[in-house]
Amino acid sequence: MLDRHIHTGRFNETYYTPLQIIEIVMGKCKDGLCFSSTTSCKEGILYSEVEKEIGDTLANIPWSSEIVRPFLWYSPHFAKQGVTAEKAMQNLPYKGIKIHPLANRWDLTDTKTMSIAHGLFEYAGQYKLPVLIHTGENGVDAPTVFSRFFPLYPETIFILAHCRPAEETIPLLQNYPNVYGDTAFLSVENMQKIKSKNLVHKILPGTDFPITHYFANRYPQGASEITLAEQYKRDFALMKKYKTIGDRLPV
Repeated sequence: MLDRHIHTGRFNETYYTPLQIIEIVMGKCKDGLCFSSTTSCKEGILYSEVEKEIGDTLANIPWSSEIVRPFLWYSPHFAKQGVTAEKAMQNLPYKGIKIHPLANRWDLTDTKTMSIAHGLFEYAGQYKLPVLIHTGENGVDAPTVFSRFFPLYPETIFILAHCRPAEETIPLLQNYPNVYGDTAFLSVENMQKIKSKNLVHKILPGTDFPITHYFANRYPQGASEITLAEQYKRDFALMKKYKTIGDRLPV
């Protein structure tokens, strides 16, 4: 099984060391993982910092980038630094693109931001790179935020992380053959809604580890501390229980 939704780096006040996270995941997912750096969310972050983190990670693991697959977490802020997907790919072997509309403020009413999105999705389709998009219930990260692009770039595979809300995700899974979801932080209730529409074949395995660990140790208040390894054991078991299509996606 391939875990398509893993993170490394800084998340709020916690830094998740890339090598430690990857070693834990690879202990379970022999087929590999896709990871991106939450360091990209840090206020005022320079892309060069993220690039160094990813580069150092790949240089110090015993697996190739075909097994441990880095995703380019792209923020509109990076465009102001002269960073495009094409330039980023020249230095690192990214295997996909990650977008977080809530954390990185993707304002699609802004023409420059729209242009950035078009450029990313066109590039992704041309080079067969999946685009993982965070979804949530805050409005700015609704599954429909980027839906205008789905029919414009039929060669680009879009993965709606978390499938939240399920009611908004399901029509997109039904209407666009290039749109998928994943199991990261996907509730059993929402998975049942997806199953009831016969859409399990559109759901990919993913855990969002170690963000699961971050929240598990904070909510509810007074929750007992669990180790990273134990958390991933739980995450992996749930991901496996969902019985998704696994690795049939061509990219």
